[in-house]
Amino acid sequence: MASNNTASRANYARIKSKYNRIGKNSVRLTQSSLFLTKDIDATKSTYDFDVLENQTQTLQADEIRLNINDEFIITHMGIYLYGTWQVGSEANKGRQLLTYAPIELDKTALLVKDLYAGQIKVAVNNIVYMEKWDTRKHEVIPTKEYQNFIPTVVATGLTAFPAAQPSNNFESAAMIKLEPMLTLSGAKKNDITLRLPNAITGGAYSWTNNKNEIVVCNVTRIAIRLYGLNAQNGAKFQS
Repeated sequence: MASNNTASRANYARIKSKYNRIGKNSVRLTQSSLFLTKDIDATKSTYDFDVLENQTQTLQADEIRLNINDEFIITHMGIYLYGTWQVGSEANKGRQLLTYAPIELDKTALLVKDLYAGQIKVAVNNIVYMEKWDTRKHEVIPTKEYQNFIPTVVATGLTAFPAAQPSNNFESAAMIKLEPMLTLSGAKKNDITLRLPNAITGGAYSWTNNKNEIVVCNVTRIAIRLYGLNAQNGAKFQS
């Protein structure tokens, strides 16, 4: 943790000095995140993610996009399957990131597994700063996966295998450090493209909790999460 803090301070100082050198001393750097999503489309193998708040795709309530006045320096990136929980007929009872295809819940989860066989390209103003970034880096199959509650009757009475959820720490799970860092700008054209070998199909994966209730995770989206530094009013910066 200490080494991470040291690296973060060094990044902050280096980036702040660049803004100072171009006369943008008032730029404020804050730790921040971007959270970009796209609906899974069973007919598509290529996805282009909207980065800016004013882009045409409808901004989802849980998305975090870049303000046109700001720049965002990416230090870490994660790629996820993304769904909402459903209990009975009540959908959207909570959102869930997944770092892998949960085939232990349903074999149809294999239809989304190719998310982790793709590649990412990032370009700013048509200059490619990242390409052929392997999404396999982001597949994290936890040591403890989903386990359903399974009651069984034996001679001595009722015995049950308790339910369990995956043991992920989402501060770090599937988040990969970028070296070198990348800068997105609200004043420029930002392209984040995900290319898959095949189209994937979302699905509904059921899990039985410790009250023997069936809850369903409806995986309908792909999410890209970015950690880094947000440079408020830094969008005029030219590298």
